[in-house]
Amino acid sequence: MICLISVIVPVYNVEKYLKKSIQSIIKQTYENLEIILVDDGSSDNSGKICDEFAQKDNRIKVIHKTNGGLSDARNAGLDVMSGEWVSFVDSDDFVSPYYIENLLNLSLRTNSDISITSFKYVFGNNEDEISAKIDENDSVLTHEKDEFLSQIFYSKLYDIGATRKLFKKELFNGLRFPKGEISEDLATIPYIFKNAKKVVFCDKKDYFYLLRSDSISRTNVFSQKNLFMFKALNDLKSNFINDKKTLRAINFYENLVNLAAAVRFGDDYKPYKKPLKFKDFIETLFNKNVKFTHKIYFLLYFCFGYKICARIWKFYNNLRK
Repeated sequence: MICLISVIVPVYNVEKYLKKSIQSIIKQTYENLEIILVDDGSSDNSGKICDEFAQKDNRIKVIHKTNGGLSDARNAGLDVMSGEWVSFVDSDDFVSPYYIENLLNLSLRTNSDISITSFKYVFGNNEDEISAKIDENDSVLTHEKDEFLSQIFYSKLYDIGATRKLFKKELFNGLRFPKGEISEDLATIPYIFKNAKKVVFCDKKDYFYLLRSDSISRTNVFSQKNLFMFKALNDLKSNFINDKKTLRAINFYENLVNLAAAVRFGDDYKPYKKPLKFKDFIETLFNKNVKFTHKIYFLLYFCFGYKICARIWKFYNNLRK
């Protein structure tokens, strides 16, 4: 069965990284693709680069629109896509040649609605992807609804992000990303997972996140928009109020987000900071679903407070540069 796969790439002022991202999609071993490049009002040469690639490859469609943000660009792609499956790739990231083939084979082989691959952080635009086709020797995990809904909040195997996943198109019926908000995935992806019956994961590193010093997601400047994530979390708690397992995972994630915001934004976030309850702290330490690194974060935060944690976090980030 040859399925048409839509790959949606939101594009905004990424001329330095865009060519490598698009080329990695063009080079996919699975060729029946619809590549949708959404130029979200770029002021650099990004839109021109998209048009140049479209002239060379008839699988590429380019949408030029006024700037509306990441969510609006993704939604524009969803509204015009023709594929039976859809995947999102950020325009400064890149993927291995086997990215789509591996994800589709995983879904078809296990009759899953969502397939997920692993990833690697890269710190420069010169690193190359190293991957291979998934075979019978690779470890593959399938999760039913009672398991995968909580897993996305613990982020031990996979997370809430829209990237490095392949979704059945039908999962997005009636659902779109919220325009103009930070942490837009939190307000959408859990509901996409709620619509699914089965999810499959393979720890094959096929997606490469480029860490940029100028990235919005890495800024330390607090904005009222950062509070949207807590509204999204409250909405999630209301929607999953009868699912105790998922609700427990959401509560953990809310504490983790609160901790991260306190450490990242410091005194600017102080009026909104929620104290970490001793009960939640103990539950986190003994929860087998929580990653060891997250347990360390909670331990440091509970014992030393956000200011000491902020210094440790800053020191760690300086080491990574």
